[in-house]
Amino acid sequence: MILFPKFLKPFFLKKEELIRLGSIDDGGYVLPINDVKNSDALISMGISDNWDFEKDFSKMSNAKILAYDHSIDSNFWILKFKKDLIKFLKLKIFKPKKLYKMFQYIDFLFFFRFKKKNQFFLKKIGVTNECISIKEIVSNHINENEKIFLKIDIEGSEYEILDQIISIQDKIQGLIIEFHNVSKNLDIIENFLKKIKDNLNLVHIHANNYSTKDSNQFPQALELSISSINLNNLDLNDVREYPIKNLDFPNSKRSPDIKFDFEKN
Repeated sequence: MILFPKFLKPFFLKKEELIRLGSIDDGGYVLPINDVKNSDALISMGISDNWDFEKDFSKMSNAKILAYDHSIDSNFWILKFKKDLIKFLKLKIFKPKKLYKMFQYIDFLFFFRFKKKNQFFLKKIGVTNECISIKEIVSNHINENEKIFLKIDIEGSEYEILDQIISIQDKIQGLIIEFHNVSKNLDIIENFLKKIKDNLNLVHIHANNYSTKDSNQFPQALELSISSINLNNLDLNDVREYPIKNLDFPNSKRSPDIKFDFEKN
């Protein structure tokens, strides 16, 4: 069991207050049920070819879904279809789920183009001129009294937008963020959590086991669930084992999930 710094220890929430949305493996996340129900909009950054989380979120709330990913352009879909077609012709695809992946673009259109409250934007989130900022998204799409939920999985670029998140923290109902290259950025992550603690607090943690080959090695990708839930309902001292049984599952089924233990001081 790996010893993690104390600042990564989540506040305790009862298991019945939590829910898993998205895939049973990579792309699924654990978060407070109330954060889903109380959000007016989900701003999702980085979806690639998996929007199970966004679909589950939409089923549980009336939130509008705003998804951003600069990588899934027309070339992405053409190449994906060709690869899947070759697998099919070589008789490597038999299961319905595999066939679904082959024609997944149809599902993409139905969810993001044909449902009025959902939108997809072929844009990168960031700070440079060719990127769109979180402040711009909020200004363009979010009304004054609306609360937002952020899902951030942008493969290392999350560090570029932490200041943007801090600047709008009072509008955030909750957020999920996957941090990459964790061991060399622990100070940055700790500083980020300190700067949002008046409004938001860590309530769940999970390690992406794709990021390490050894279960005793410090993982280089951590999934953090952060909530605006009232601090009076939270307790840092209650004992809980992570991962949580029947809520957390390994990102890679071929490797065991990573267990947590936290420093005492």
